[in-house]
Amino acid sequence: MPVARCVQSLADLRSRFAELPDPRRRRGVRHRVSAILAIAAAAVTCGARSLTTIGEWAADAPQRILATLGARWHLGRGRHVAPHETTLRRTLQAFDAAVLDEVISDWLAEHLTVREDLEAIAVDGKTLRGARDADGEQAHLLSAVVHDAGVVIAQRDVAAKTNEITELAPLLAGVDLTGKVITADALHTQRATAEDLVTAQRADYVLTVKANQPTLFAACQQALSGPARAFAAEDVSSERGHGRTEQRTTRTMPVTDGDGIDFPHAAQVFRIRRDTGGLDGQRIRKETAYCITSLAPAQAGPARLGALVRGHWEIENRVHWVRDVTYDEDRSQVRTGAAPQVMASLRNLAISAFRLAGHTNIAAALRWAARDYHRPLTILGLT
Repeated sequence: MPVARCVQSLADLRSRFAELPDPRRRRGVRHRVSAILAIAAAAVTCGARSLTTIGEWAADAPQRILATLGARWHLGRGRHVAPHETTLRRTLQAFDAAVLDEVISDWLAEHLTVREDLEAIAVDGKTLRGARDADGEQAHLLSAVVHDAGVVIAQRDVAAKTNEITELAPLLAGVDLTGKVITADALHTQRATAEDLVTAQRADYVLTVKANQPTLFAACQQALSGPARAFAAEDVSSERGHGRTEQRTTRTMPVTDGDGIDFPHAAQVFRIRRDTGGLDGQRIRKETAYCITSLAPAQAGPARLGALVRGHWEIENRVHWVRDVTYDEDRSQVRTGAAPQVMASLRNLAISAFRLAGHTNIAAALRWAARDYHRPLTILGLT
């Protein structure tokens, strides 16, 4: 397995936790909130899926690990004492999850600043199916993930009485988007969103166009119809493996006056056709997707645009899928208070920290970390 890389410019994660407000009353507090968060983060990095397993991990942790994580020194016993599972549960349920998300995202973003690979950011939402509030509403989180790195740099709760559209700008408010490309699905193909990204954030966008924008969708179809020789550029790529073949054809067309495409800062429209078949070469399925972008042809040809669309699904494959399958998030019974979002934040932290350290298989990385109590601390910079 890869060895974790330390980034010397980073502040210790535990010291950042220490700056967070404690949601508990001062009277009777025995364990610092920074220690509780550090213990929870380390346990999740070892694969803990629930508040119960976090408590079990803390109870079994050796003295040296508890000391490093800031656990309380018990004068009577002459040793460090881990917080009880009940204390962990009540604290995480009462915590301000939005503040925790901000701290974790900032810590991860500093890694990315050092790595200098923050080019394209995918924005997408995920429902925590097992978590419901007092009104029976499922928790829904909107996340921003770096394409190639698979690192979560922002996460925000989408309240039941609002939607992802209005939450995209607040989600990205703390991220420097200058010169970056934002990719999003058809829900975010909104004029106000495009205007804000380009004008206020100095970023570019790649947005999917579907029938929820019927006029724009019809204009894109019309602009991209006809023989291939009529178009500015076209790229064809193929893949073979996993019992199938796939050919992707990306066709682009610059936006010009009179083509009926009225969308803020639109520079190109493009179409991606995916022909999927068996290993015998026989096509069994065809899919066509239409997109619009503020990137000019000189900035992005069909090959790069196709790669940006494929990269958008990193958020599904490298974050959401891992949380669902490896951490079994959709069947989680953590439901009370802020705990569902806090647990999702800690899973994002663990997954992203592993990827920054060079691990590609998160399930294997969790097993690797669980075999040595020092490993999760090194991954999280808690040493």
